[in-house]
Amino acid sequence: MKNTSADGLRGLAALSVTITHFVAAFLPSLLFYNYGALFPRPVEPGPLTDAFGSPVFTLFYNGHFPVLIFFVLSGYVLTLPWFERADAAPVLQRRLWSRYLRLNLPIMAAIGLAWLAYSTGLMHTGQAAQLSGSTNWLASFYPAGLTGFAALKEALFGSIVLGSASFLPPLWTLKIEFIGSIYILLFFLAKPARHLLLPMVFACLLLHAIHAQQSIYYIALFVGAALHRVRLTRSGQFAVFAAGLYFGAYQHFRAVYGFLPDPRIWDVKSFYNAIGAACVCAAVLSGWGQGLLNRPLVQFLGRISFSIYLLHFIVLCSLSAAFYTHFPRDALHLGIGFVLYLAACVGAAWLFERWVDRPAIAISRRFGTMLCGEEERSGAQAAPDEEAADPVARARRQV
Repeated sequence: MKNTSADGLRGLAALSVTITHFVAAFLPSLLFYNYGALFPRPVEPGPLTDAFGSPVFTLFYNGHFPVLIFFVLSGYVLTLPWFERADAAPVLQRRLWSRYLRLNLPIMAAIGLAWLAYSTGLMHTGQAAQLSGSTNWLASFYPAGLTGFAALKEALFGSIVLGSASFLPPLWTLKIEFIGSIYILLFFLAKPARHLLLPMVFACLLLHAIHAQQSIYYIALFVGAALHRVRLTRSGQFAVFAAGLYFGAYQHFRAVYGFLPDPRIWDVKSFYNAIGAACVCAAVLSGWGQGLLNRPLVQFLGRISFSIYLLHFIVLCSLSAAFYTHFPRDALHLGIGFVLYLAACVGAAWLFERWVDRPAIAISRRFGTMLCGEEERSGAQAAPDEEAADPVARARRQV
């Protein structure tokens, strides 16, 4: 049975990523403690700057945390039939065969829009980055020399298979989403019927051997599948949710996290954000926060979450960057720019979900049914390259 709270959580996670990138572009010093290799230390720290840069506030714009929530939720949703149906194998097979079309048809459309904006000179990242100080992050996107052939290659397979993200930087996660979904669907199609824990542990060890530090993202999908076996009491939900927020807000150089051990085999922030994502999802999937997560507005955000994730960066680097460069950079205009940014993202995502994402779901289902001959009873919505050796490049892709 579909868990509507999971949809609501996905919507809030997509909104958090959207806000994160606005802050990273135009208020970069607020993210110093989250991504110290990328963003400058505040020049004139004060009570207000310290407050908005604290773990409590950056929880709302700590983009890596909601991305890991996407992965955990994806593992949960993809494997739902295995835990609820005796005849789950045909459904999992259908999802396996339809996965490329489900994810990549919207990706192709979004990359086409990004290429159109880039080729017509609508991207203003360079000038905006110089004014805001986001020279290590915003200035790195949409450099001169990108070609239509490169856009076509990324649209067909470069993003979803290789993790290339020249035209839509957030698409580095879609390689993990796609390949990770193949891993987990094949795992549940092949695993012994009566055993879960030991085969899953073996699979996670194998993932680490193959993907090294980046394996934490793939493991997050398997953790999401394991959450089907987790049931928390009301008091347990509160405790686990609180722990999830604590780990999800992880920051470098903060005493409140200084005692935590470095996992070494994974990036420390990714590791603790993954723990936080697993805890938050476990609490929500057990019933925590239903009153908020099932409100119509939050459910709407959940429905358009994939579309927001695909389109918000185009809005950020075109409309929002242009607004930032042409108007005074004071608090009033920054606030106006933020409201316009969110409105444009939601409006564009609503249209995209209706005219692109929804048809892509229908096409992928028909394709899977044609190959496997199995109609699915309840739909599933998708969430959102190997890490560079350069820690700055790796951090840039995590924001």
